[in-house]
Amino acid sequence: MLLLFIAMSLTNAQQAQHDRTELAMYRRLQDDQARIADIWHPSAKLVTDMRKARACYARFHLYTVPNCEVDLSQMDRDIGEVELAQGQDQ
Repeated sequence: MLLLFIAMSLTNAQQAQHDRTELAMYRRLQDDQARIADIWHPSAKLVTDMRKARACYARFHLYTVPNCEVDLSQMDRDIGEVELAQGQDQ
């Protein structure tokens, strides 16, 4: 009985961690989407990477991938490159 309780506690702790990670990922996607919306003509690569990151987020929500750091980081790099290029144009 005690072992079952411990196993359930670990499951609850793991679920809570997953929920926190998912919320952080959702907020990051929303922030990046707002940054992309401020770009006059986002590149096709940036739009594609945003779609990949959203798809990864959906897979994370369904517990089919452990994380989406690669896709989110790629999108952040693309946004940074665009913002850097825009800053040099001014």
